[in-house]
Amino acid sequence: MTKNTTANLKDACEKYLEHLKAIGKKPSTIGTAKRTLDLLVAEMGEDKEVGKILPLHVDKFFKSEAATMQPGKDRLRPRAEASVLQIRRIVRSALVWWKEQGMSDRLPLPATEKKYLEPKTKKVKCEKAEKPKRSRKAKAKQANETKEKKSWTGFDEDQKPVQEGETIASFHFEKEGE
Repeated sequence: MTKNTTANLKDACEKYLEHLKAIGKKPSTIGTAKRTLDLLVAEMGEDKEVGKILPLHVDKFFKSEAATMQPGKDRLRPRAEASVLQIRRIVRSALVWWKEQGMSDRLPLPATEKKYLEPKTKKVKCEKAEKPKRSRKAKAKQANETKEKKSWTGFDEDQKPVQEGETIASFHFEKEGE
């Protein structure tokens, strides 16, 4: 990895696409990456040196019409959110690869995009205690047995019992419409 901060954006994009072919990406994936990188080149210019790309430039591209709008029949229409995210993902990936190849001294990502560079930690599965599986019928039977054991008192279990002669409810009858 030699430092080559004079590589222009057009050449760097071509090298990145060759890298994708070399690692066995599908032709459709490479085509999508090419179209996205073409948008980046159109926005920043073919002669832009990769080493001179700043987070400000990348952020400006991510917010540009090229990255957020698509041409329609008679006017520009907003891109689908999935497409916008895909464009950002491809550009991030290219920027990381260019840095790894020494084409840039720094990774020019806006602060809002750096969270995507952290490797995802895998969740460790906890082993559950082995319980014998019960059929639906067995579960329903057990539920019915528990209901039958308790006699209904008219009160919730957390309510205190009523003393003899204590008023527990009062009713008010009115004529309809009053």
